[in-house]
Amino acid sequence: MQSTMNKNSNHIRLTNLPILFDSLKIETLPADVQEKIARIDGSLPQTQCGLCDHADGCLPYAVAIVMDGEPHNKCVPGGQPVADTIAQIIDADMPTLSAEPSKWPLDSTSQRPVEVRAVIREDDCIGCTKCIPACPVDAIVGTGKHMHTIFTDLCTGCELCIAPCPVDCIDLVTVERTLSTPERTLEQEDLRQRYHTHLNRVSKQLADSSNSRPVVSMVEAKLNNAASQSLNISEAQAKNTIAAAKLRSKIKKLEKQLSVRPNESKQAELNELKAELAQL
Repeated sequence: MQSTMNKNSNHIRLTNLPILFDSLKIETLPADVQEKIARIDGSLPQTQCGLCDHADGCLPYAVAIVMDGEPHNKCVPGGQPVADTIAQIIDADMPTLSAEPSKWPLDSTSQRPVEVRAVIREDDCIGCTKCIPACPVDAIVGTGKHMHTIFTDLCTGCELCIAPCPVDCIDLVTVERTLSTPERTLEQEDLRQRYHTHLNRVSKQLADSSNSRPVVSMVEAKLNNAASQSLNISEAQAKNTIAAAKLRSKIKKLEKQLSVRPNESKQAELNELKAELAQL
C-alpha cells in the first residue's frame, strides 16, 4: 500500500510542470526512470540556487543525474546528507561521493552547510527592482524607486539576488534552526511549488505582447526561448551567465573598496577578475 502511494505521489510530482521543463521530455521516459527522478528531486532542498551548474533548478539536476550520469554530490546547500540520499536512490551499493564544499560552515546538527537568508539594507536600497526577478520563490517585494523588502521566512538563501544589485545593499545572515524530516519535506515541497508558480507567472508575462519589461535573468531567457522555441541556451551558456554575474559582484565590491583606499594586492585581484570576465 505504501509503495503504491509513493508511486502515485512521484507521478503527480512530474505532471503539470512549467514550460521551462518541456525540453526535459520527462513524460516520454519509462515509469521506473521517472520514479527515480522524482525521488531524487524530492530529496533536493529546492533552493533553485544553480550551484549544481543547473541554472533552471533542482529538477533538471535530478534528470541529469539519472539520464546523464552526472555526479550526485553537486548540491551544495544539501551537503553530505543529500549526496548520501541520492546515492542510495541511484544504487544502494553505490559508494557515495563527498559533497561539494560550501563557503559556509557545517551545522553540527544537520551536517548540512549553515543556512543563510538575504536581508536588504533599506537605507541603501535605490528601488531598482533588479533583485526581484532573480528570486526563484518571489520572496522579494517592492516597486520602482521604492525600498524593497525580503520575506526572510520565504528566502531560500540561494544568493541569486546578490549579483544583480547595483549598490551592493543585500547582506547574507546565518540562521540557526533544527528541522525534523517531515518538516523539511513539507518546506521543500512548499518551495518547489513557489518556484513553479514563479515560472508560470513569468511565462505569462513573457507571452503578453503588452509586457515591455526586459528579460533580465537566465531563467527568464530560457523561459522565453522555451515559449518561442527559437533559440536553445546550452548548459555551458547558463554556467557562463552565472559565473559572469558572480564575477561582476566581486568586481563591484573590490572597486568600492579601492575607491576608499588603494591597495596593490586588491588592485591585482581586480585586474585578474576583469580579465576572467572578459574571457567569458
